[in-house]
Amino acid sequence: MSSRLPRLFTLAVPVALVAIAVAWFVNPGASGQQRLDYETAVVEKGTIRRLVSTSGPVRALVTVSVGSYLSGPVETVNADFNSEVKPGDVLATLDRRTFAAKVAEGEANLQAAQAALTNQKAALIRAEAVKKNADRTIERQRSLAEKRFASEQTLDNAIRDRDVAEAEIEVAKAQIEAAEAQIVQRKAALESARVDLERSEIKSPISGTVISRSVDPGQTVASSFQAPELFKIAQDLSRIRIEAQVNEADVGSISEGNPVTFTVDAYPDREFDGRVTQIRLASTEINNVVTYTVIIEAENEDRRLFPGMTANVRIESARRDGVLRISNDALRFRPRGDTGPADARASNGSDRAARTLERLKGELALTPDQTEKLKTEIDSIVAENKASAQSGGFGPAQFDASAFRMKLNMRLEQAIAPTMTEEQRKLYERWKKGREGSRAATLWVVGVDGQPERRLARVGLADDQFTEVIGGDVKEGDRIIVRVREVKQ
Repeated sequence: MSSRLPRLFTLAVPVALVAIAVAWFVNPGASGQQRLDYETAVVEKGTIRRLVSTSGPVRALVTVSVGSYLSGPVETVNADFNSEVKPGDVLATLDRRTFAAKVAEGEANLQAAQAALTNQKAALIRAEAVKKNADRTIERQRSLAEKRFASEQTLDNAIRDRDVAEAEIEVAKAQIEAAEAQIVQRKAALESARVDLERSEIKSPISGTVISRSVDPGQTVASSFQAPELFKIAQDLSRIRIEAQVNEADVGSISEGNPVTFTVDAYPDREFDGRVTQIRLASTEINNVVTYTVIIEAENEDRRLFPGMTANVRIESARRDGVLRISNDALRFRPRGDTGPADARASNGSDRAARTLERLKGELALTPDQTEKLKTEIDSIVAENKASAQSGGFGPAQFDASAFRMKLNMRLEQAIAPTMTEEQRKLYERWKKGREGSRAATLWVVGVDGQPERRLARVGLADDQFTEVIGGDVKEGDRIIVRVREVKQ
């Protein structure tokens, strides 16, 4: 008996293993059945913001570089970094002695020219007096010559003296004109010398704050083809601008007036507000990356933002408040084994066309005649689409939803356009514009049998978390599947 027990035990082990294997194949979940647990998100109303993130340096609205038109040693410097200046304030002065000497020389030259003019005017008076005397002499000599008391030679000499006097008058007049021109020239030279003397005082052209100074007393300024920069003045730092670099893929969604929020590293816990004021057309290409400069203006009343700081910018290119929205995860979810909306394709667009008709009927307030005309056109389009698919030997999977939508919109517009009122036309254009910025999407909910059930929707604006629901078989409060997990029972 004791010898048979080990043999029975040896045979029992394989039999037990075989029994367990058979039981597992017959009922695989008996030892740990798994089920699918669908995680859902609620369709709710809220706000969607599309943001473009970038960065750029902080600049003053207006920055003026102040240089020196003249060359010479710097005598005094009256402004320093962070100095508040007004128009006309003297920032620095050059050595004025050379320029003052040129002014004195110009004044002396002008006095000499004025004296020369006086001398030429006196010469004119003398020449006119000589001519008058010559005229009287000619009259006397002509009278004497007629009475044979004087020779013809004497009369000829008197006429010659008169002609010489007339020539001297013309010369004196020409010399006066030359002297007057010389005076104008001397005045211009004197004015130029005075301007240079005035320019030896380097003055502020605007009101602002000195943000850069590159000159010290005793330093020699050499001005040649380009004026050296001595000061840089930022005008009115109570407002600043940001030169943000935006990628070419995002610049199309930005427009003037878009609100902006930004931060700087100096105040990481504070958020500043601004607004887009300009989108510059000139592009910048670095390593095959094309960017455009977007100018953003912001208030800086407390002067916390300094020129040169780097701003981390978020531009709000679009915003929707109080709209239906769903989680972006819901758009990415697909049940296992799903290959696409085959049932929607099998209808060859009939469901899509019916939904389009209902939407147009409600949004455009169509009359019964317009509705009937659209319905007839839709039936014709669907029939043509089915006939085309059958004649070509194509199945539902070959249904081109995008091409069908374009054809549907075009035929509907042709059918209804002649009968639309002006108000309906405006509503229709708005409807078309809204559809251009939207797309079709497939969503899934948990059906009554516990399995995923397809819902078709039309979605629009999206941000990092949510997507706007424009229309379709989705309403507020629906729970949309976002992911699935396997759970052991």
